[in-house]
Amino acid sequence: MRFVAFPICFFIPALLGAQSMSVSVPSAVAKTVDNYRAECTDEGGELELDGDEISKLRTDQGEEAYVIHAMFTCGDLGHLWCGAMGCPTQIVLNDLVYETDRILQKPPNRISQKSDGSLTYWTPDGFEFNVQR
Repeated sequence: MRFVAFPICFFIPALLGAQSMSVSVPSAVAKTVDNYRAECTDEGGELELDGDEISKLRTDQGEEAYVIHAMFTCGDLGHLWCGAMGCPTQIVLNDLVYETDRILQKPPNRISQKSDGSLTYWTPDGFEFNVQR
């Protein structure tokens, strides 16, 4: 089965400068972005989305999932959450946030949910990781 991943660039204008999102995404995605926005505001910046921070793809089981790769720009402060090794990443599936607890160079491009509710995800360079809720 081929995996479909695409940036949600067309959603991003609604996210820019908006205090609440007006697009149809799971509330867990909106809350996660709002958490980053609040942290950026606390640091004195304004959250900017370039279009490649959030992507939507289908799991191996055909479910819609969102990947949040925290490459957000916080105004002149830059990419607060990223370092030389990459950025934190969350996966939202069935409106639940899975914290990958990994700093990744590139966001996952394949996700599979196991019967116990845990996830396996793969990065474009072929690395496989597991995450539990």
